[in-house]
Amino acid sequence: MEIKTLAKNTMILASPKVLKFLVGILRAKLIAVFLGLTGAGIINQLQTTIRQIATFTLTSLPEGMIKLIAEENGIKIDIEKIAKIIKTYLTILIPLTLLVTFSGYIFADEITLYVFGDIKFKLYFQIGFVALPISILSTSSFALLKAFKEIKFIAYAEVLIILLNLILFIPLIYFYKITGAVIYVTLTFFITFFVYYSFMKKNVFKKHNITFKSIRKAIISVKYMKELGAFMGFGLVAGTYFIFMEITTRSIVVNELGIKKLGVYAPITAWASLFIGFILPSLNTYLFPRLSEAKNDKDITAVVNDVVRLMTFATLPFVIIGISTREWLIPLFYSKDFMEASVYLPFHFSALLFTIWTFSFKQIFAPTGRLKKFLIFAIINHSLSLGLVYFLVPKLGLFGYLSKFTITPVFTAIVFYLFWKNEIKFKLKKENIKVVLYAILCVILLLLMRDIQIYLQLLAVVLLLPLFFLLKKEEKDYFLKKIKRN
Repeated sequence: MEIKTLAKNTMILASPKVLKFLVGILRAKLIAVFLGLTGAGIINQLQTTIRQIATFTLTSLPEGMIKLIAEENGIKIDIEKIAKIIKTYLTILIPLTLLVTFSGYIFADEITLYVFGDIKFKLYFQIGFVALPISILSTSSFALLKAFKEIKFIAYAEVLIILLNLILFIPLIYFYKITGAVIYVTLTFFITFFVYYSFMKKNVFKKHNITFKSIRKAIISVKYMKELGAFMGFGLVAGTYFIFMEITTRSIVVNELGIKKLGVYAPITAWASLFIGFILPSLNTYLFPRLSEAKNDKDITAVVNDVVRLMTFATLPFVIIGISTREWLIPLFYSKDFMEASVYLPFHFSALLFTIWTFSFKQIFAPTGRLKKFLIFAIINHSLSLGLVYFLVPKLGLFGYLSKFTITPVFTAIVFYLFWKNEIKFKLKKENIKVVLYAILCVILLLLMRDIQIYLQLLAVVLLLPLFFLLKKEEKDYFLKKIKRN
């Protein structure tokens, strides 16, 4: 059954992400204690900026490579074709990486002012930006592991990365404060690269007899160049606009409210990102090649139904617990200086359900060759987010920034559902409609009771109990079997 395969692979990949989640909470507490609101805002901005520029540089090329390899992987893997794909991929990526890296240093002053709001943070940006090419290469190694569905080894690599990063983080932040944290951000990208590269070399290259010599000798394929070019064209347009939107929205908050306000919001984005960061990438690692192999619309509909169901059951408990316990979690894992975040967290967390539903529908576009249509949706989506922040932040403060994380995902989830309903006759199964409606009911009740803590926590317990009874019989059996086995 597809949902069992999805659950199995997601659980394998989510396990190290749970460790990352716990380590992330510890790291957030240390940042709050040693760096305060300003330090939290700076580190958050730096990490986001480097990741977004790396994403822009990659221009969806890794997804293109994964799709090509997934299509070529049959009963017997054609090493010559795989080498051609990798050679063609690197031929495009390396010049692009060099161009963006040099541009970043040339325009360092302008980027620093735009991102941090003050030129005094230029050195921090330059230290962080050293890691950009390494971050891009790291993503390429990860993409090859993902293309060959080496799920277990991706999980092992992530556990190792988390532990090494934690060992590095504590002394750097304790002895060197903000400067140490900035150096840590840079070094984490290097650690990630070396770990992913080591696992990729052993479990992809060595396992399938792929060598650097065979890649170097491979002929650049015009066919693969065109396909990767399509992904690149999409990524370049969507990526450029997304980077502009993301940096601009954060810049609006910094310029209108100050970087401390961005620090206030840090617990919310951190916790949401920690959860989304272990659920969605874990799922995507299996789902992208799986959808690339899908034979027809019926097959796609079945897979996405299972994804919606699995992700709703995984996300709803996190949303319920996060909203109901926020008043004591924030001072426990951050400090009392961050308590203002508790005002915005219920709304942000409620919208996470719509974020995961949007993700489920979004995954269909690239594997099925609908990149141009997705580009249109992406531009509309990012424009809406930018417009909301631009008009509402000056009037509503952080509530205006919150609108980007609430209104946009709700709008996008509804639009994507209607699009796929028309495009591939997508339908949610009856049992999944019940789960989705129950999730929405939970969100409404939690928001209504958000300021009455005693009743809110009681309500949380009441809302969690019915989840087990919404499971189908075979899902209950599978779940209970897993519990007994452990």
